Amino acid sequence: MSIRREIELKLRLEGRAQYDKLCREMGTPADAWEQINHYFRSEDGRIPGEEGVIRIRLERGKAIFTVKLGALKDGLASAQEYEEPWRGPLEEMPPPSIAMWDAGHAGLQALEQRFGERFPLVWVGKMINQRRLYRTAEGLCMEVDASRYPDGEEDYEVEVETDDPEQDRGLLEALLDRLGVRFVPQPATKYQRFLEHLAGC
Repeated sequence: MSIRREIELKLRLEGRAQYDKLCREMGTPADAWEQINHYFRSEDGRIPGEEGVIRIRLERGKAIFTVKLGALKDGLASAQEYEEPWRGPLEEMPPPSIAMWDAGHAGLQALEQRFGERFPLVWVGKMINQRRLYRTAEGLCMEVDASRYPDGEEDYEVEVETDDPEQDRGLLEALLDRLGVRFVPQPATKYQRFLEHLAGC
C-alpha cells in the first residue's frame, strides 16, 4: 500500500499533430503501455467530487485501486493519494459496490472517515489511456498520454511528477518550446475530462 502526497505538472497538448510531433522528436520511448481506468462515485455524484477520483486502473495484467483527494490549478496537481493492488478478481471488472467496501482498501477507509459513513458506490464508466514514458536529458521522467473517452474523442497531455514544481515546470516548458510543440497548462484532470465527455455521449 502507498499513501503519499503526489505533485504533478500537467500540460495539455494542442491536438493530435502536436502529440505526434512530440513523440517523433523524442524518439523511441523508454516504455509504452495501455491503461484502462474504471471510475466510481457515490450515487448522488458528490463523492469524490470533480477534484478527487475513485479509480481501478488495469495495466500490464494487474489492477491498482486508487483514491485521490486534491486539486488542479494552472497545470499543477496536488493530491493525497491512496494506492494499493486491487485484491478482487479481474474477471469481475467493474466490481460490485459491496466488494469494494469489503476489500478494506485504505482509500475507501479515508473516504469513510471524511464523510462519516460508508456510501453506495456506482461505476461511472471507463476510459483508455495510451502512455509513453520518456526520460529527458534534463532529468525529467515525462509521461506523454493519449486518452480516449466514451464518446470516441481523444486528447493529449504531458505529465511530470515533481518535488520541485517551479524548477521542473521551467525545464519542461523550455523543452517543449525548443521542440516547437504547442501546449497550455492543463485545466482539468482526466476524471474531470471523462465526466465532460460522458455527458456528451
